[in-house]
Amino acid sequence: MRCRSIPLGLTLCVLALGCHPEVEMIAMVERPIYVTDRFYDVQALSKDHAIVVGYGGKIAQTSDGGATWEIRPSGTDLALYAVRMADESHGWIVGQEGLMLHTDDGGKTWQKQESNSTFEDTDGSTKRAYLFSLWALDANTAWAVGDRTMLTSTTDGGKTWTARKVAMELDTSGGETLAAADPIFYDVRFVDRQQGWIVGEFGKIMHTADGGQTWREQERTLMEGTGIFDLLDLPTLFGIHTVDGQQALAVGLDAHVARTTDGGARWTFDTIDAGAVPLVDPFYDVTELPDGTGWGVGAAGEVIRKGPTDAAWTRAKIGQDVLTWLRAIHFSDPQNGWMVGGFGLIFRTTDGGKTWLPSQG
Repeated sequence: MRCRSIPLGLTLCVLALGCHPEVEMIAMVERPIYVTDRFYDVQALSKDHAIVVGYGGKIAQTSDGGATWEIRPSGTDLALYAVRMADESHGWIVGQEGLMLHTDDGGKTWQKQESNSTFEDTDGSTKRAYLFSLWALDANTAWAVGDRTMLTSTTDGGKTWTARKVAMELDTSGGETLAAADPIFYDVRFVDRQQGWIVGEFGKIMHTADGGQTWREQERTLMEGTGIFDLLDLPTLFGIHTVDGQQALAVGLDAHVARTTDGGARWTFDTIDAGAVPLVDPFYDVTELPDGTGWGVGAAGEVIRKGPTDAAWTRAKIGQDVLTWLRAIHFSDPQNGWMVGGFGLIFRTTDGGKTWLPSQG
């Protein structure tokens, strides 16, 4: 879908000729970012360098802190859901219909790779699973996840991707839905070549200790002391952030934030300040800075924050109301970070989140 240009500015030059002013239209300036854009992910590479991806195959890149944005050709009009750079040069983007894009020049150009994320549908046809997230450990090693418990990985820089469906431990013989046995995976993170997590539909938390060859479910402990008695009632989790092999946190439906400090042996829900944050809207992404400060973004424009010693997450004051969803947040260092979402919104902070300013070129 192509978006119409929205004028950056309109200059009227009035020449007083008697009592009949003459109005001259100055040519409109082409904008790289439009209110019709929808952005799904951002990666901050340095203080001033960031890459944003979204709807309609759009890739936007800045190297001057958002003063200007360059649109990079993607070769597709499919939605791009996630971007992850392994280093300054190498990275990947994933999206609809198993789309996999790769760059080896810092994001200036992108080439398609075969993700091999196909599955057989209930009608016997072969389809490509949507890929919603990826994680790149280095220039050669990466994993991507998506629909139908799909996991695909590479160890050779994407020359070959090996796809497989992750087996669930849930016993579906008791009447559980087929969807519960074949849930959507929404996010993936690895801390090293061996240890990683996947989160997704029905509160799924999958953990691997062997590089993704085998996975064990960890979500059952979330039911302890919560009043949730059925695994299928656990809130879907959309985003995960890993600190190390022991510490991770995840966010999802109904404003839930889950946390582990022991490698996933036990997960618990963090406290949310109900007076400051509606407990009905989902959170989509979360991150935690080295000092323990946490940030999250959600469906109704919520931005939440938790200080290192705070007892609960509260709504962050960013100096303006956000009237659309925010999908991703990422910091390059404790002071410099970015948030993206609907209506072409891109926000930047250079002071650790004390202030957030629009950055749309």
